Amino acid sequence: MESYKTRWEVGSKLGEGGQGTVYRVLDTTAVAPKEQLRKRFKKALQDITSGVTFADSEEKIFEEFRAALDEVLNREKTSQFGALKILHSSADARDPLLADERLNREISAMQKIKHPNLVEVLDSKPADRWYVSRYYSGGVLIEKLDQFKGNVVGALQAFRGLVAGVAELHKGKMVHRDIKPQNVFIADTGDLVLGDFGLVFFEDDEHTRLSATFENVGTRDWMPPWAMGMRIEDIRPSFDVFTLGKVLWSLISGKKLLQLWYFDRPQFDVEKLFPDVPHIGLVRSIFEKCIVENETDCLQSADQLLAEVDRVISQIQRGGTRLGDNIVRHCGICGIGQYELKITGGERAISLLRNFGLTPAGTQSFKVFTCSHCGHVQLFARDTFQETPAWINSTKQS
Repeated sequence: MESYKTRWEVGSKLGEGGQGTVYRVLDTTAVAPKEQLRKRFKKALQDITSGVTFADSEEKIFEEFRAALDEVLNREKTSQFGALKILHSSADARDPLLADERLNREISAMQKIKHPNLVEVLDSKPADRWYVSRYYSGGVLIEKLDQFKGNVVGALQAFRGLVAGVAELHKGKMVHRDIKPQNVFIADTGDLVLGDFGLVFFEDDEHTRLSATFENVGTRDWMPPWAMGMRIEDIRPSFDVFTLGKVLWSLISGKKLLQLWYFDRPQFDVEKLFPDVPHIGLVRSIFEKCIVENETDCLQSADQLLAEVDRVISQIQRGGTRLGDNIVRHCGICGIGQYELKITGGERAISLLRNFGLTPAGTQSFKVFTCSHCGHVQLFARDTFQETPAWINSTKQS
């Protein structure tokens, strides 16, 4: 049962749950055995502190000490570590068949799809109920949400990789079903890496029937409302899109849990939580297509979500902002003041518009904003009877 010890040196415990225990382990095929290294370093240390000063041996003693020290430090390189997951005996599970199937499915999913934002399996032996995945030094996202809090650009860039990984799962006809900050790791590069594939649903008859008979759909606090009471075989990729949207909300808000689909309620609205953060309003367009009550309003796959994220990132890079009469927008000239609505347009604003040197004709009118600090003016042409798309969309949001 401890066949992992032929390759892996077990270190500190990383966590324990209902399924099993996780340890940080060291790949002994990549480093010298600990006892051998200890003896070598001890001898090198004794030699260098012995006081020997022969010219022909000083350099040799120093080089041996340096080489021994390098080997000691090499053992602590992140690339040599893995995360060993040892599952509890299936005999102790409520349903041994489900426990064994879950392990096989988890390993199968991680081995089938290779992507830098999906956890990689390094070694495994399902018969002995263990596997080793790559170790991520940054820890778990749920413990590091402050790292992205209020940082729209940083959060979107990190989130993009996670979405790209899930898109590969969806292309491989898999639905993760358990995407949440507790299951997302942070690599030493800062990338977000999705783990815990134990609830993965495969779109094939064998896995579908077994899952439908024995398993819950997902984690209740994170599953979409339309999935409550749903059969496993009816689960679609939109399930993951909903939970990904909630992860993005957590990244930006710095909060661990969003109730249901209430991202636009005052206590959860990121625009109200961070009113002075540039571009904060643009992520709303992503939430509106993910964190929704009805599946018909949700993007249908992570691939579609990826396109939406790329669109918003591109919009930010071009200096875009969300429009609305009451939305906080900082001046693009002085960078200090905020634009304030002075004229809403329409017939009643004609005399005010003339003060700006404007004389609209026909149904043409203008919205006029001025900076509270430097007086910079922004004009938006509008038609009395037909708004432009940007203002139509923002009217119901502001």
